[in-house]
Amino acid sequence: MKLVISIVLLITLQVTSYSQTNFLWNSKKNKIKIPFEFIQNLIIIDVNFNGIPLKMILDTGSDDTILFDLPQDTLLSNLDEKDKISIKGVGNGNVVSGYRLKNNLLSVNEYADSNFDVLFLPDQDISIINKLGLPINGIIGSRFFESYLVEIDYEHKLVILHREELKANDSRLKRFNTLQVSLIKKKPYVKIPITLNDESQIFNVLFDSGLGDGLWLFENDNLKCNTDFFNDFLGVGLSGEINGKRSRIDKIDFSGFALKKALVSYPDTTAFNQILINNGRNGSIGGDVLKRFNWFLDYKNKKFYFKKNNLFSLPFEYNMSGIEIQHAGLQLINQIVRVQPPKRTANQNEIIFDDDLKFTQKFELKPIFSIHAIRKDSPAEKAGLQVGDKILKINNKQAHQLTMQWIMDLFQSKDGKWISILVERNGEQIKYKFQLKKIL
Repeated sequence: MKLVISIVLLITLQVTSYSQTNFLWNSKKNKIKIPFEFIQNLIIIDVNFNGIPLKMILDTGSDDTILFDLPQDTLLSNLDEKDKISIKGVGNGNVVSGYRLKNNLLSVNEYADSNFDVLFLPDQDISIINKLGLPINGIIGSRFFESYLVEIDYEHKLVILHREELKANDSRLKRFNTLQVSLIKKKPYVKIPITLNDESQIFNVLFDSGLGDGLWLFENDNLKCNTDFFNDFLGVGLSGEINGKRSRIDKIDFSGFALKKALVSYPDTTAFNQILINNGRNGSIGGDVLKRFNWFLDYKNKKFYFKKNNLFSLPFEYNMSGIEIQHAGLQLINQIVRVQPPKRTANQNEIIFDDDLKFTQKFELKPIFSIHAIRKDSPAEKAGLQVGDKILKINNKQAHQLTMQWIMDLFQSKDGKWISILVERNGEQIKYKFQLKKIL
């Protein structure tokens, strides 16, 4: 399982967006393939913004495209006070200020929009880079793709834009099932049968590829979490951290494809008291569920098509350690590497003794990992680990050789697995050991 920290980007704007689009299809083919990285159940694509290469999360849960970080030494000359806006996002923080930048060129591979509006949020500590372990510059909203049929192939890590619209008995939809979609403020909502406490109900949920968790439900008088849950850190929104409950549901039913014992999160209501949630919305369905299917998103005809893929049967797992890791910057690592000598040939009767072995120093910037949060009564807390500890080794592997995804996969791997962590605290190195424990 790939899910650990959900990067939550659910946004309600205090401004109304009116963007005249000018789409450019710079391919001779009827399909444009866009490869993506898939990290913690999020789709990350390479985007070019006014000539600046960026990495952005593809987020169907947001209609707007938002920039909250740009490469160093990048200057934007078109910031104007009259374009200033305020944004209320999910989290326990404050309103965020930013700018609406108009008439931009945004391109992804051979597809571009030459008159594109972007929201820019300068000087905001949204910390998404810290949770994913690589620089993320923003989110690209579903509006960018709504003019064409969009295929998402989670199995092969491809987003494919189709110039040709779907037709009756279209061969592309062989073995696909259909979901009716409601578009509210350009965001897609679907109705999904979910069984909770042996009772099946139809839930209206946001189709949200920008949510790493599989399912979020909002508690109210008629919808309550069951008694088997634990409190946890759920993620980061534009307005701060989000906490809540983690539990399991009986099943999610996609036209006969049953996902049993799926994880569900119930975010604290305090994280949502600043934003207006659409009346009748019960929650969101995110990457840990969506990745189990391949999709065609037809915004124009308000239909999404899906079929299960080879990820369907993956178990729903969570972080059993209780540790939330963050990327805490970069460090310069000095590595000794061998310099390969020129290749020499020999016939079958010759033996060559290599006396040209040479080594050199190689300096590379490597990540620093630290502990951002620890779940109460978790194995990590009971072992003695603390927030702020700098991680030096995990299971005898140097921390700078690891990725955030590797660490998270380890913490979700197996009930009872031993984890050893060497940390630095106040200049002292301390080693801790604990076992992963499954409580759901």
